[in-house]
Amino acid sequence: MMKMKSVVTTVFVLAMTIARGVSFLTTADSTPSVVIIESSLELNMSRLDNNWWSAEVNIEPGLYHYYYSTEDATFLDQRNPDKSYKDGAELSVLRVENLGDQQDFARHSVGDRDYFNPVNENEFYFAVSLPIGTTYQLSLIVDGNRYNLEYLRDFGKDSFYRTDRIKVENLEYYFEIQDGDNSVVLDSLGLCQELRLPFIFEKDRLPITYFDLPEWSKGAVYYQIFPERFANGDPRNDPVGVQPWNSDPVFANLGGDGFFGGDLKGIIDRFDHILELGVNAIYLNPIFESPSSHKYDTEDYLKIDDNFGDDYVFEELISLAEDSGIKLILDGVFNHTGYDFFAFKDLREREETSPYKDWYFVKRFPIRKIQDRAMTYVGWNGYAYMPKINSLNEGWQAYVEQLVRKYDLEGIGGWRLDVATEVDPLFWSDFFRPLVKGLDKEKLLVAEFWGDARALLRGKSFDSVMNYPFKDAVVEYVFRAGNSAAKFAAMTNLYLNAYPPQTLHSLWNILDSHDTERILTLAFNQVDLLKIAVAIQMTFIGSPVIYYGDEIGMKGGKDPENRAPMIWDEERWNWEIYEFYKKLTELRESHESLRTGEYEVMTTSGPVLSYRRWNDQDEVIVVVNPSRESVSFSPSTSGEFFEYLSGRILVIDQHTVEIPAITVWILVRNESGELASADNS
Repeated sequence: MMKMKSVVTTVFVLAMTIARGVSFLTTADSTPSVVIIESSLELNMSRLDNNWWSAEVNIEPGLYHYYYSTEDATFLDQRNPDKSYKDGAELSVLRVENLGDQQDFARHSVGDRDYFNPVNENEFYFAVSLPIGTTYQLSLIVDGNRYNLEYLRDFGKDSFYRTDRIKVENLEYYFEIQDGDNSVVLDSLGLCQELRLPFIFEKDRLPITYFDLPEWSKGAVYYQIFPERFANGDPRNDPVGVQPWNSDPVFANLGGDGFFGGDLKGIIDRFDHILELGVNAIYLNPIFESPSSHKYDTEDYLKIDDNFGDDYVFEELISLAEDSGIKLILDGVFNHTGYDFFAFKDLREREETSPYKDWYFVKRFPIRKIQDRAMTYVGWNGYAYMPKINSLNEGWQAYVEQLVRKYDLEGIGGWRLDVATEVDPLFWSDFFRPLVKGLDKEKLLVAEFWGDARALLRGKSFDSVMNYPFKDAVVEYVFRAGNSAAKFAAMTNLYLNAYPPQTLHSLWNILDSHDTERILTLAFNQVDLLKIAVAIQMTFIGSPVIYYGDEIGMKGGKDPENRAPMIWDEERWNWEIYEFYKKLTELRESHESLRTGEYEVMTTSGPVLSYRRWNDQDEVIVVVNPSRESVSFSPSTSGEFFEYLSGRILVIDQHTVEIPAITVWILVRNESGELASADNS
């Protein structure tokens, strides 16, 4: 007689091939396995959220008996009504149907955000994958309503189909998969001819967590400040050997050991410039105690750097930002510390007897370096002055918690996390995210990562990333030979169709940063090309980030040439660029469709790209030709539009339109079809 335990379970078959892919799902307080009698299989199960567990296996069509087992108990699948006796014991029954000519694999995995994506308690995305090359029509039936699933992307050997964001009262659903006149149902018991048992979940206990982003972050405009190079507001805290602010960058020391006296008081003094630019948030490169100008070699995380000010000045900056409705994003450097951070200093002095021995990765004692290279310990990129920290060490985490709690202040919008993928993922998922979100769920966590970040945006670690793939797509399209609009669409669709859709409006769409060449330099100092790149940045789905000085036409190559002091002599400003930035931030402010609206590519014809952003209130269409020749193309829209940048009225029909060389049009028309005027644009 089996010992039973009260649990909630479901099991579903996910394939239509001869070897059926079967997935089991259950809840249990301890690790369960699933035992299938006929195949003599005992499958280990993987843990999902909220004590849900899953396992998958391929089996032939037929009738199977199974049960679940833990160290403490065995139990049946309580949600599966099909049960029978075998060898004197009651067992759950799994009927794997033979669906004839149906030879394709269909999958819906409730433990994978690519398939089941709860945004909040009312809104969800649902997806199914099929083999590449299939032409099925897919529908979701949920809460008594029917929704189509549209083709999204190919990944590996699968094609993904997904719904739009759907509001759901009762989370009870299944799928219909139609192939011509034939159709099958994918329900919680598997693929079958007729619905048996739908997927049913209680909203307070899902196998995957809710994942939404702070509302303020969606479509926000950011301004990145490198504090040591932005403005010198208090010469009394200048470091020794400070260089004149307006030194010629060609001859000045712009490296980590070069100083100009920038500080927090300088940001306060120049705050009007930030406000006039129309930004919503400021990202500050590191501000904590450090011997360098870049501050990524932190010596004391609990102290504002002496050359930047102190806690009182920082609180003044926070108050100013809060009063202005601006969020401050701090830079968190948790992969490595500075060479003279107290723990590493103690380790150098006491070696194996140091209580901080396990805070770092020491190969052997004594601690040795040669010039700037770490020899007997691990340093970030081998640098001696940035020893890599053991992020899972409890003492280190307790120290980081002090930092987070100290700066859990009104006005702090969140953290940008340096070299995020070089830190153990458990530091983020099990410690840092729960800590920060537990204090304030409206805090934003942004990872520095230069590639495909889909693995980081699963709701377990980060909310957003520095969107280098966007930068790469813009540079390739606008500045490189060929100017292929189709390539730009393909490069951006790679992440737009792979990342959870609730993250897209909050992605940090950068054109440059303190780690890359400045955008004007990338544009070969051609202002017209720069303006096209900025126009795309300011109208594309996501959150634009302006690197300080770009708005006035500063130039600069790779680090450290991109870190020259901000130019405050307005006679040296490029006012054409400055007014262009302001005009576009004003456009974003007056058009919600550009901040949180939908995005769709309309045209990719040679060098001509057009896309639209829209919501229920208005629509903005962007048409771009970065090439050196005028181009004719067939638009997929027509009507009269107000062209925002020139102030002209453009009449477009659906035949042939010619767009001049190196031109961007921003066409504005509201949802009613009426022409939008300059006043409401």
